[in-house]
Amino acid sequence: MADLTDGLCELSCTDDPQARIQFAALLAEQLGRPVDVRGVRQREDVAALVRAALNVAGGEHVLVGVVRILEGTPAGDDLDRLIAPVPAAVPDAPWGPPGPIGRDDENSARAVLAQVDLPATRLRDDLVEELGGLDLPIGLAPDQLFGHVLEWNTQPDGLPPAVLLMDHAARLAAAPGHRSALAGWVDTWASGAGLVQELERRRGARSALASDPDIPRCLIVAVEPARDGSGEIVVRPWLNTVPGHWHPQPGDPSTTTLDGLGAAVEQALRQGARLWSAPRDPGPGGRLQSLPCIEFVLPYELLNHDVAGLTHQIGDGLPLPLGLKYGVHLRSLERMRSDDAQVREQWRERWRTLRRHGVTVHAWSEPDGPRLKAWQAVLAGENRHTAVVLDAPADRLALEALKAAIAEGIGLAVWDRRGVFDEERREVVTAVFAAVPTPAQIPIAFHRLRQSAELHANGPGRLLGRNIGFFWDDPTRLVDIDPGDLAGEEAPA
Repeated sequence: MADLTDGLCELSCTDDPQARIQFAALLAEQLGRPVDVRGVRQREDVAALVRAALNVAGGEHVLVGVVRILEGTPAGDDLDRLIAPVPAAVPDAPWGPPGPIGRDDENSARAVLAQVDLPATRLRDDLVEELGGLDLPIGLAPDQLFGHVLEWNTQPDGLPPAVLLMDHAARLAAAPGHRSALAGWVDTWASGAGLVQELERRRGARSALASDPDIPRCLIVAVEPARDGSGEIVVRPWLNTVPGHWHPQPGDPSTTTLDGLGAAVEQALRQGARLWSAPRDPGPGGRLQSLPCIEFVLPYELLNHDVAGLTHQIGDGLPLPLGLKYGVHLRSLERMRSDDAQVREQWRERWRTLRRHGVTVHAWSEPDGPRLKAWQAVLAGENRHTAVVLDAPADRLALEALKAAIAEGIGLAVWDRRGVFDEERREVVTAVFAAVPTPAQIPIAFHRLRQSAELHANGPGRLLGRNIGFFWDDPTRLVDIDPGDLAGEEAPA
């Protein structure tokens, strides 16, 4: 173990904390079990990596394989010699079983990739989308990503992921000569494999798939009380790793208490650390990808819980509120898992109106309490209203008003979590709505309001920014929650 630790400490892929976190994420994926590092001291982290690998049968060879991906083949070979001498009869044998691409094709592909400057993050994201949302590590150079998928099994149509990577690289290359070289490699391989028609079908389907620049990288956290008197909650995370497309992948559920929700979210953030820290390449029009966000899918009784105030700690720094770094949105658990066709249709229709015509507020305040039925009737009568601004749903009547708004399809709601939302602070919300050029910018505007409250302790919106309840429930961004799926299942504590 000491020799492997010494060898790894000499490599650049373990130099800084973020590199070690990326190494741990890739090693965990290859081993099929979690690998945690603190990201503080190099040798401590490297020892944890080596220990995790050695605790799995054959894990030392997986460790070497990860080094080959991140540092290159020579570094992997050097580390491999610390485990066992390389057999003289097969000095050039690749790590692992032979993949679907021959050695000559691999070498020629690497030679072409080496000549091209590609946006690594976009290449990875496009390949994830091509592979149906299958997670891939973030932060690998194109050649490293090629090596990562090289041995993967072919897709059902016979095309290997490495070939699909080369095809996406051709689309992303800036210079015409580089595009031709990459596309030519792919065409030659497909012709030799008898898969030209399958490749053309892939390209046609890809051209028809639109990207939505408003879909962010996102951690989705669904929470439901166990409702058995234990005080426990079930927490289930999903990760949407590709901005522009909605393909959330489920994580491991856990059981905790409401006081432990912050720790459960922090654990999910550590598992997806590579998503939040990777550089974001501009889109085709030069526009930066949207801010990473955390969406809490909560039951009615938890919608007023201060989830934006939950803290997240990096290394030995101080714990800071989630709302300072991430967009934090509230969503309805009951509506998310509803199979009522009318509920779903009203939700989609109201959202379409918001996207096309902007914000029209239907307000609720304490004096509206006795006339809830009439208040809901205004929403039911037409789709003109696209948002509600109301008192905190901790009060019974205000909660009933929010339930009514959700039933009528409202996807945007704002409230002051402290209770009565006075008129002066409602005017701040009105100003925020008026300032955004498009409805898609509303989440960013409320994130900035929260951020300003944390950074400028004496600013005019400080109290509201720290206590705002922001409900942003997009019907086009669903996760698969069946009735009874959360509280009815067993999850590890």
